[in-house]
Amino acid sequence: MMRLRASSVVFGGAVSLATLVLLYQVLSLPPDNHQQPPGDYKDLASLEARLRRLETDIQTNQHTISEIKSLVRQLARSSSRANSLLGPQYGIVAANRFIRNGLTGVNDAVAAVAAPGSPNKSATMAVAPMAVRYNLTQAAVMPDDCIFAQTAAPPADVQLDKVYAMLKFDNPDGGAWKQGWEIEYDAAQWSSSKKLRVFVVPHSHNDPGWVKTFDQYYTDQTHHILDNMVQKLPMDPRRKFIWAEISFFSLWWDQQSENVREAVRRLVDRGQLEMVTGGWVMNDEANTHYFAMLVQMMEGHEWLKLNLGVKPNNGWAIDPFGMTSTMAYLLKRMGLENMVVQRVHYAVKKYLAREKCLEFRWRQVWDSGSSTEMLCHMMPFYSYDVPHTCGPDPKICCQFDFRRLPGSGVTCPWHLPPQTISDHNLAARSLLLLDQYRKKSQLFRTNVVLVPLGDDFRFVRPEEWDDQFNNYQRLFDYLNTNDDLHVEAQFGTLADYFRAVHEESESLSGGAGSGGEDDIFPSLTGDFFTYADRDDHYWSGYYTTRPFHKTLTRVLEGYLRGAEVLYTAMVATQSTMGTTGSSDGTMVEVAEALMAMLVSSRRSLALFQHHDGITGTAKDHVVVDYANKLVRSITDCQLVIQQAAHYLLAIDQHNYRGKTDTLYYQLGEKYTQHNQLPSKMVLVLQPGTSAQLVIYNPDAHRRPQLLTVRVSSPYVEVIDRKDQTVPCQVDPVFVQSSEASNDMFDVTFLVDLPSLSLTTYTIKIVDPEKVNQQFVSYGKVVSRGMVAPSVPAVFTAIEETNGQSFTLHNDHLQARFGSNGLMQSLTAQGRTLDLNLEFVKYGVKNHRETAGAYLFLPDKEATPLPVGQPAVLTVLGPLLSTVTTHLKNIIHTVTVKSSPGVDGMGVEINNLVNIKLERNYEFAMRLNTDIKNGDVFYTDLNGFQVNKRTRYDKLPIQANYYPIPSLAYIQDDDTRLSLLSAQPLGGSSLASGQLEVMLDRRLMQDDNRGLGQGILDNVLTSSTFRVLLEPRITVKEREDGKLLKNSSLPSLLSLSALNTLLYPEYTLLPTTKVEGARSWWEVGGALPCDVHLVHLRTMVDPPRARVGQLVAHPPAHLSSLTLHRLGFDCYFQSPGLTCSTTAGKVRLSQVFPTMFGEQVQQMSLSMLYEGVDMTKSYTLSLQPMELYTFRLSHT
Repeated sequence: MMRLRASSVVFGGAVSLATLVLLYQVLSLPPDNHQQPPGDYKDLASLEARLRRLETDIQTNQHTISEIKSLVRQLARSSSRANSLLGPQYGIVAANRFIRNGLTGVNDAVAAVAAPGSPNKSATMAVAPMAVRYNLTQAAVMPDDCIFAQTAAPPADVQLDKVYAMLKFDNPDGGAWKQGWEIEYDAAQWSSSKKLRVFVVPHSHNDPGWVKTFDQYYTDQTHHILDNMVQKLPMDPRRKFIWAEISFFSLWWDQQSENVREAVRRLVDRGQLEMVTGGWVMNDEANTHYFAMLVQMMEGHEWLKLNLGVKPNNGWAIDPFGMTSTMAYLLKRMGLENMVVQRVHYAVKKYLAREKCLEFRWRQVWDSGSSTEMLCHMMPFYSYDVPHTCGPDPKICCQFDFRRLPGSGVTCPWHLPPQTISDHNLAARSLLLLDQYRKKSQLFRTNVVLVPLGDDFRFVRPEEWDDQFNNYQRLFDYLNTNDDLHVEAQFGTLADYFRAVHEESESLSGGAGSGGEDDIFPSLTGDFFTYADRDDHYWSGYYTTRPFHKTLTRVLEGYLRGAEVLYTAMVATQSTMGTTGSSDGTMVEVAEALMAMLVSSRRSLALFQHHDGITGTAKDHVVVDYANKLVRSITDCQLVIQQAAHYLLAIDQHNYRGKTDTLYYQLGEKYTQHNQLPSKMVLVLQPGTSAQLVIYNPDAHRRPQLLTVRVSSPYVEVIDRKDQTVPCQVDPVFVQSSEASNDMFDVTFLVDLPSLSLTTYTIKIVDPEKVNQQFVSYGKVVSRGMVAPSVPAVFTAIEETNGQSFTLHNDHLQARFGSNGLMQSLTAQGRTLDLNLEFVKYGVKNHRETAGAYLFLPDKEATPLPVGQPAVLTVLGPLLSTVTTHLKNIIHTVTVKSSPGVDGMGVEINNLVNIKLERNYEFAMRLNTDIKNGDVFYTDLNGFQVNKRTRYDKLPIQANYYPIPSLAYIQDDDTRLSLLSAQPLGGSSLASGQLEVMLDRRLMQDDNRGLGQGILDNVLTSSTFRVLLEPRITVKEREDGKLLKNSSLPSLLSLSALNTLLYPEYTLLPTTKVEGARSWWEVGGALPCDVHLVHLRTMVDPPRARVGQLVAHPPAHLSSLTLHRLGFDCYFQSPGLTCSTTAGKVRLSQVFPTMFGEQVQQMSLSMLYEGVDMTKSYTLSLQPMELYTFRLSHT
């Protein structure tokens, strides 16, 4: 104890001395001019961060030192259990190196940056006496956190951007292999000691919705396939089969007897049946967000673990229309070792085949080592069907698809049908097939050949099982017994194939002690967009097709994530308190009922990530089925949120009695129809009454921002939970362009929301004469191109007829508009950018095969939408101002918010699009600027990372279109312009300075890719964007200047702003059922700026019986927590953020001080593999770009 005290004295003295030195250095710095040179900026940020850390250390050092011995002992014990699949990036440092993430108030500038002067204020903005003042905060960034962005990863052997630059994309006729060449081989390359090993892998690709609904497919086809599988595979141990879609498998499993289930387990144990990938679906890879990808993968993996005890090892993605490197990363971190892909541009396939690079180690472009590398096999030919898998000649391979035997009703397009294998044709047919196997092997670096045997919904009939397996077994027996052929052919699974590949690659490289696969298979970086299957048929249309439903899935993602976090907080709080609520078990029933809703919502979201779901490429009635599931799940998640919020705000949680059929709060928006936008709920209050709103912040960061609530009276007062009056702005609600409602009004006010919190604000309805003008402002309405609209008397409305441009601005930015209501320029952080916004339209090629659900085939360059002098409605106020322009097919609104948060750092755009009266019409929004980006632009991959794109004149417009799941930007040496998107769409930069995004498309015809219809079910669709203008802190040449041209990362500001779009705050309006609630609840801590809480998810236990009924999804006393450390570019400031970075150091005990037990276990990403044991007090060291999952105990 004396030693501890002495250490504390020494430590305290050292801290005091260091603090004095740092203060001297701070005082010696030059004056702050709001835009420091990079060196000084980094020094200042460093000093600020270090001062704050020292203050924290002074407060906490005794606690920290007292923990060191026990924590070190625990760390030593747990580190030995780390699973190798987690990789070296899963680091933990000793607890005494913890750096607290200290936050400051809105008026405490983190980086000593005061609010800048307002640029070129427009006279029209001086509309109200209410004054709003605040200081602008900035994120405090540690210098070490900039190293990642300044360090170039070593180049891979194959860099796809360089491959694209090199290829001619000329598509010559290759003969039998139309998109390749005539393959030749020397039969002498094989011998008795070097045989060709062939693995024929039977499979059936089952789409969970496409031309039929999920349930229709199951009833008509899928359940027959699985029934037959259980009967046919045990007949011969040499028979094999793989299965991917757990959504179908779980439905079938629920209907089986225990005897059948045991038979399936035996097939798995014997290696005859392999579950590949293990996701709920085979997800699309262009439009999906990585959050939803994780949801669908975790749902499948959790089911497999609970029911089969299976951990998938091999990925199988044969039908998504283009491939993302994000999927390779996720699979790698989930513990899978290999993967197979199919749909890749035919020219890229040909190049990789020429170079024998069709099997490669897929590495993330930002990986400085090799920990993210995943062995990937790319199928070389046109399709995954049988004609295109045995070898390069489809007319020969089709003859070995025994589902097409004469009389079967299915034929070969080449008019050469298969023949039943008999003694008289066995030798000839075997040699004909072997020739294809040998030719295919010439495209790979090993003597192991993968031959998928299947197609969509194959093996439905028992006869097909017999025809395929019996005929192939005769061929295999002949090939294997003729030693002079030097071949071993057999049925196999992916596990069998990759096991042989690894064995041979190890042998070829000289054994286990050598470089192994690194010497055999090349490394590769990049993604495989945009996909073309032939000619100029680029599959870039589906990036946008049915945008209403693409938006709907993002809405559900936000609600599901928010519901999961709040539900977990509820059940963890109950466990921590040592109670499940009332003594009669009411809360157990509530928890089980809410968990059932969460599981159903997980599965609805997961189902829609299917590559014919979110893509918009299903038939109309299937889309309706998907949409109904999404809407129902949104409603369920809203119910979970309000139920959990009611419990967490309860004054007496020990004796709390909840009822799932009671509506305590109404969420601020309501979804009722599968094809309609949500209605905004109105808080109806009588004069002299008030209501306590609850604002839920699902983000693990504090959010100061504006919030808008719709109320029934314009005479209001807003009060925060500390009983302080909050300034607010009241605006009219327009029911049509010329008329505002008399009983609906939008009230906007500034909220300050702690991380992961529920915060109350009170809205009072007051007498008109008692409205406090110092705290309440009423929007001023200005019309252009139309008469002044009819508005309630509390507002003023004027008609502006001068035809001049006008501006909207706050203290940080200014947007200038033409008299037509479209933006002309944008000023932010001292930089002014010419920015002319326009809308453009594309037609379609007048060819036999033209644009449809999948294909974007424009007839020519886009033509601008005629604008003229449209009706323009402007609402001006001190907190926010909007410009709404009414054009043909679109209502376009731009909002500028006066907020200290990230919502005030850019302009918000909302487009209401309806093109249902058009024909073959593709509609886009285009930003034209003076940024000199040349032919380079950037788009995100699945919201997880950003990829560099290059526009090529050698490629058509549709080939230069890429998916924009959430973010795109253009930049030059001085400036970056980012477009943040709340929904996935397609887009491009088709000229220097341009950035465009497709908003909707209506196609009158099928594009001959199997759907059999056009896209004619367009509905009124809302799309929301934020536009950020960010000047670089410096243009000075640096050692890393070359890196800035070759790779790119988003700014902290854009990442934070994007999260507010994808995971917004939720407003809970109280009903009469709310009594005795607390004014706030919060988890207790926040994460560093660059660490995102991806999800906090309660796990499920196996089904169990309770009180005579089966509980299908009982909640476990365990949760999974996934964190993402974001990579960001330090060369842009971070205004509006109230957090700091900590070099990736996170202590869970600071984030969850009272929730969860002390023991924590590191896990693989989908919770299949266990890693390091630790406690909440350990300091985690998270590496940039990496995802981490931890298992938390509720007790």
